[in-house]
Amino acid sequence: MNQPLQLANSLRILLASAICIALVAGCCPPPPPDKEHALNPPTLLPTAAVIAQINANNQKLPTLWASLNYNVTIVDDQGRQHSVTSDDGTLLFAQPVFFRLNGSKEFIGTVFDIGANDSEFWCEVVPGLNTLYRGSFAELQQMGPDTKLPIPIRPELIRDVLGVGIIGPNLLATPAPIMRFDPSSDSYVILFASQTTDHWVSQKQIWYDRKTIRPRRVVVYAEEGRPVLEAELAHDLRVTVPNAPPENWPMVAADYRLFFPDNGSHMEFSLKDVMLFKEGRHGVPIPSRSNFDVPDVSGTDIHTYFLTSSRVD
Repeated sequence: MNQPLQLANSLRILLASAICIALVAGCCPPPPPDKEHALNPPTLLPTAAVIAQINANNQKLPTLWASLNYNVTIVDDQGRQHSVTSDDGTLLFAQPVFFRLNGSKEFIGTVFDIGANDSEFWCEVVPGLNTLYRGSFAELQQMGPDTKLPIPIRPELIRDVLGVGIIGPNLLATPAPIMRFDPSSDSYVILFASQTTDHWVSQKQIWYDRKTIRPRRVVVYAEEGRPVLEAELAHDLRVTVPNAPPENWPMVAADYRLFFPDNGSHMEFSLKDVMLFKEGRHGVPIPSRSNFDVPDVSGTDIHTYFLTSSRVD
């Protein structure tokens, strides 16, 4: 074969190879970017629109009643662990600040009772501790927001991770919501900030799934910025609303995993029967205001630890 013909054949082979490579490259899309370098979606909602969707759901939840399964490990101020697991628990909530999480076991009764109303908060732990920790919000505020108390679990922090609160219409009022988008988790992240005498501080952050606008992660901070509660939320449930079609029922997360970095306490609970309220004796709905009173442990072997005073019963 002469040299010009040999060269022409070589060029044809190279050209055919290049065409095959180009076709293969065109048929196979490039690999997706890794999570750390995820792309922004084509459109993102403004802050006001995201908050409007959050409030549209939560305004349908003036109260909440649910039964639950739970697994709780409480670490006391001596570093001792107290664990309990059961499927006999109850969650109560009422706007704006009333909250109670109660667990019991057959033949034992109450094993833990955690709650808050508009003036007091408490945490009762029976296995191993036999203690009711009790405090006043007014006295706590005078002590300073970063006061560390021996209470194993702060109930108002758990209330903050339920994701059922209403965000005020004035987005400049404190705690002010500041929104950003997180491509790696495909979430809207709202940071709630408040102002001290000389600087701004972070109160909590909530990650909302971009597609569903449902809360998936919550971190609550102390004033100096350390996280005091980290929570993961999953598996939404519809809340039964009488005389309303199911498609209009509001939603709450069903599964919660909470961790308290200050002492290592952690808890998991899953909501089961979820409704606005449950009818109690004589037709009185549960929850009502009387369901958020501090437990009466008089006449029992439970001793009371007054967190915001020097009294100990």
